[in-house]
Amino acid sequence: MFEVLGCRALITNAYLIGRRAGNAGVTDIHSFLDFPGVVATDSGAYQILRYGEVEINPLKVIQYQESVGTDIGVILDFPTGSRASKAHATWTVKETIKRADEAQKAIRRRDIAWVGPIQGGTFPDLVTYSAREMAKRRFDIYALGSPTEVMEQYLFADLADMIFAAKMSLPSSVPFHLFGAGHPFMLAFTVALGCDLFDSAAYILYARRGRYLTTGGTMHLNQMEYFPCRCSVCSGKTPDEVRSLPLIERTQFLAQHNLSACLQEIDTIKESIVEGRLWELVEARCRSHPSLLEGLRRINENKSHVTLGAPSTKRKGIFFFDSTSLERPEYVMYLERLVRDYARPKSATTVLLMPVTQQGPRDKVDMRMELANADRGVHVCLYSPPYGLVPSELADAFPFMHTEVSGDPDGETIKAMAETVRVYFASKKAYQSLIVVHSNKRWQKRFARLCGGICRRMDLRFSCRSDRGPLNSRTKKLGNHEKHLDRVVSN
Repeated sequence: MFEVLGCRALITNAYLIGRRAGNAGVTDIHSFLDFPGVVATDSGAYQILRYGEVEINPLKVIQYQESVGTDIGVILDFPTGSRASKAHATWTVKETIKRADEAQKAIRRRDIAWVGPIQGGTFPDLVTYSAREMAKRRFDIYALGSPTEVMEQYLFADLADMIFAAKMSLPSSVPFHLFGAGHPFMLAFTVALGCDLFDSAAYILYARRGRYLTTGGTMHLNQMEYFPCRCSVCSGKTPDEVRSLPLIERTQFLAQHNLSACLQEIDTIKESIVEGRLWELVEARCRSHPSLLEGLRRINENKSHVTLGAPSTKRKGIFFFDSTSLERPEYVMYLERLVRDYARPKSATTVLLMPVTQQGPRDKVDMRMELANADRGVHVCLYSPPYGLVPSELADAFPFMHTEVSGDPDGETIKAMAETVRVYFASKKAYQSLIVVHSNKRWQKRFARLCGGICRRMDLRFSCRSDRGPLNSRTKKLGNHEKHLDRVVSN
């Protein structure tokens, strides 16, 4: 595993090894496993979740992990599970905190990275409370407990709620582990939510059931005609050949492929982060299953957390596909900064909102300067999906002119653009009127209509016109700006 697949870390179960080793004992976990990499040992809490009560002592589990020389150790928490009542979930949280306090006193080896599990199940308020309390204790890694059943049922929206509830109450400088995450099609999603580490036996569990893991989902060996993978395991073999193998060899083949697929996806995720393309990868992966896409859209309720660690600039532009991309951190930061940080021109009372055309950003800036010199009461702004309002002096800034869009925007994106206009005007009270220019495109006309409705509700003057025709009568009512608008819009 270490040499063939390049796996540099593994996790095993201290409780099970202790029981199975018997009187012979284990003095060095690395030698016992014949593995030179990083070894993590779980405490046996999953066995409590699966079988109920087990003969295990929380303090002895810590002592055992220290005695075998593990690199990463886990205290014995009490898992909540996904089917627990609120009362039982509350008890598991309190019991885990109690055990954490006992563990802090019992731990002797601080060269081991100790994991503090977060419990609470599918109750976000309990997860938040658990995370806040665990953050007060000294742990090197924090981990979300009890997510396995949630992931097995594809409840990715619930998983997102659980992760956000924990992450928002934990220090960002400490790694966050997601127990039980081992399917390649969901790893990018969990990384986007803030998970740093994963563990799972899914690669072998799926293999035993004849399942073949891919980044697009799970395939059944008995139904496959081709292998969509060219890894060293799959290359040169066909599904028919693998089906003809004895059960043990067939399971070994699938297990090696499944593990390789997970490791390959982790490398893909890392490279996407380096390239500034994590979100594009996440959107692609989440479209492999409706439940994943639902989980991705749950980010909308936790936007402020997602933007905390997001970079303000990138060396590459971003891709905007449809309204799902409205959850991107870059877009969320644009809205926040437009309202919070941008100061409008003091003398401006009218916003001239123009579509971005084939003219370059520099042309737009020159046009703005020309108009500003002629009449300082007009503030030229631009709109282009997904951005509803961009002050033209910021046209060159990231991410406005660094966004690639796929064709005309969908309805939800147009509504979001209009909402940006509403929020902007609500935060900048001195404006008196809005002029929206369109290029006779259907979506631009719809955007203009929405802006008109916003102005009526906010008691602002509104005018809409085409950039290919003369000023209409409503635009003329704006008075002194008419001659300047004619010249600028026709450029």
